[in-house]
Amino acid sequence: MNMTTSITTPSCHTITVSGGGDPPQVGSLSSMGPFELGYYRRGWRDSVRFRLRTERAAAERAVRAAATAPRVGFASLRAAAAEAQLEEDDRPTPPRSLRPAYPGAHAVDPLRVAAALNFARLFDQTPGLFQAMRSRAPVVVVDVPDPHIMQYVCSVWHQALSMDPDRLLAIDGDRHRRREQLDALYVVVKEPPKGSSKTSIEKAAFGALALALPLVAISPMANTHLPAVLIAAATERVEFPALDASTIASTIRIVTGRRLRDELEPELVERVTPTDLAIAVRFDRTPADCIQELRRQIATRTAQPQGGDLRLRDLHGLGEARTWAESAIADIKAWKAGSIPWSAVGSAVALNGPPGCGKTTFAGAFAREAGLHIVSATLAQWQSSGDGHLGHLLRAMRRDFEEARAKAPSCIFIDEVDSFPVRAELTHAHRDYVVEVVNALLAEIDGIKGREGVVVIGASNDVRRCDPALLRACRLEKIVNIGLPDLDELERMFRVRLKHDLLDQDIRRLAESALGMVGADVERVVKDAYRAARQDGGRPITVDDLSKVLGGADGRSDEELWRTCAHEAGHILTDVLHFGSKDVFASVTMAGRRGGISFRTDISNFKGTTEDYRRRLEVILAGREGEEMLLGNVSHGAGGEAGSDLEAATALAAAMIGSLGLTGRSRLLYLGSKRNAREFLHFAEIRKEVADELAAAAAASRALLEGHREALEATARKLYENGRIDGAEVAHILTGSRVACLRNAP
Repeated sequence: MNMTTSITTPSCHTITVSGGGDPPQVGSLSSMGPFELGYYRRGWRDSVRFRLRTERAAAERAVRAAATAPRVGFASLRAAAAEAQLEEDDRPTPPRSLRPAYPGAHAVDPLRVAAALNFARLFDQTPGLFQAMRSRAPVVVVDVPDPHIMQYVCSVWHQALSMDPDRLLAIDGDRHRRREQLDALYVVVKEPPKGSSKTSIEKAAFGALALALPLVAISPMANTHLPAVLIAAATERVEFPALDASTIASTIRIVTGRRLRDELEPELVERVTPTDLAIAVRFDRTPADCIQELRRQIATRTAQPQGGDLRLRDLHGLGEARTWAESAIADIKAWKAGSIPWSAVGSAVALNGPPGCGKTTFAGAFAREAGLHIVSATLAQWQSSGDGHLGHLLRAMRRDFEEARAKAPSCIFIDEVDSFPVRAELTHAHRDYVVEVVNALLAEIDGIKGREGVVVIGASNDVRRCDPALLRACRLEKIVNIGLPDLDELERMFRVRLKHDLLDQDIRRLAESALGMVGADVERVVKDAYRAARQDGGRPITVDDLSKVLGGADGRSDEELWRTCAHEAGHILTDVLHFGSKDVFASVTMAGRRGGISFRTDISNFKGTTEDYRRRLEVILAGREGEEMLLGNVSHGAGGEAGSDLEAATALAAAMIGSLGLTGRSRLLYLGSKRNAREFLHFAEIRKEVADELAAAAAASRALLEGHREALEATARKLYENGRIDGAEVAHILTGSRVACLRNAP
């Protein structure tokens, strides 16, 4: 796995350094630089000492257990243990003075080893830094975003650089020590300093620079934690890399004393966390055992269907949100490297989409991938703190934003952000209370305190309800709409959650049945299917398990099913006739409360003309017409609910008349956004024109279907027999009908 590190040179140029690249030949030390090799040898020596001591203790216990057995000599025991542990030619040989009873021997912590190796490699692979640490006075700023690794880096960095701790001095330490007594200075800042501590560390930084000694500054994020003078003086800026294959292999080799024979697969390396490494790598395991335990830890963690381990590449159906996230992550990396100011970072977004479409999951995945601490909040959460008084609410809001600033770089995720309403529209008795709450939020997002290093993500089911000031520039200025996932995206959603199961099975029809669902629905279906398989003797999951959960019990009679087929046949036949056969299909499989669906994933043929909109109206109303033609009457299946055929057709016709300027007596009249088209129906003249437009569309749809009655019946029969049909099959039916008509023509 290739790992790269951004480094800012004294001339303010950013270069990229490999953090390990492809793993070297397993067991070879030739690729290590001097710092890394030096620590490797010391870590190896400590590990050997511990293992020899452990061998001796085990042998002594065995002797005590067997009273008649001869006493084992220390010399022979040491020789046998050394021979077993040091069998590889290229391993560093421990010194002769090594004794099994070495009093300071202790188990080697794999995280300590991994942190030191990575730190040493950073310095080895930064051009000229090894020599600079020996002969000049570089100022090296190191960002360590992972808080778990940070605590280890703080304690091992000097060992990684082969430095004597007695000749190091913290910049705010003993000022009476003379310069000739020191080799280097350092500062470790774990939390952003405030008040007097900030002044003190800034003063200490000026004094440290005056000594002209090598200086290492370690923090989670230099821009928010270190004094500005150190950032300005930095000759090198590096970001501590994630675990890579080379570090994992070397750590296993040091701790276990044995060479890892096989290369690590990239997927495993990418998913290993520091906690996984700490659990899996132990001196009493073979390298193969360590890898097996790593796989088990990862499988246990990622088997949970809550989406906590999903990465951005695993998220589908988010469209523009994923594009924004990738751009924002690139900006954040550039800001960390000092290439751009925070004002140039795309650091605020409002996610707008239906419930369950993945807004919360997206925020978590984005924060993980960007290396950001995340703070989650809602207005209800803030209001529930204390007794709900205004002061309690504002204090809770301020506390979350202060945490985000203190943990920068960070992300504050505000769910249900439409709870902060339009202030100008408030008329109730509590108006002043609500106005103060909205004002406080605006001040926290873009007030005098600023939000350097803080990304703000708001999520809403209807962002139109938010106060406009919340959506203006420098606040939640980017609005990203997340719609329902299409067929391909749904199939990928199932694959992500099924992981390695059903790889050889076709789940396309499952995805078709799930159209209209969102990510949360897919997660529920997969979770319930796994539960069914688990409770049925613990067998593997099958496609039938998913189908049963997805469809539920289909209690429709033959007559009800045939009506559904006639309805969906009318939709898809009209759609194919008007917009072509590509990427359109219909299904009558039960999915929750939905008995059928006709869906087009490719709308490239829709150009937005008046004729296109009228044809679209005909497609929407063709379901009712299909029912009436094949059964002699219509049912309530086309209406009664938000999102139904009648609701969609009415909203579309209203938009054509009051927003799009495509039809109506006064085409130049604009009543508002097409999103608010339903509100246009408050006007009687608009209702009349909408009714006329719908009647004309229904008549045109009926005439079209009458001209292709045989094809309509054949399509409905195909749906009845197979449960689904796609545009290509419908086109084939139409072709057959035309040929038959020509043959029967006089």
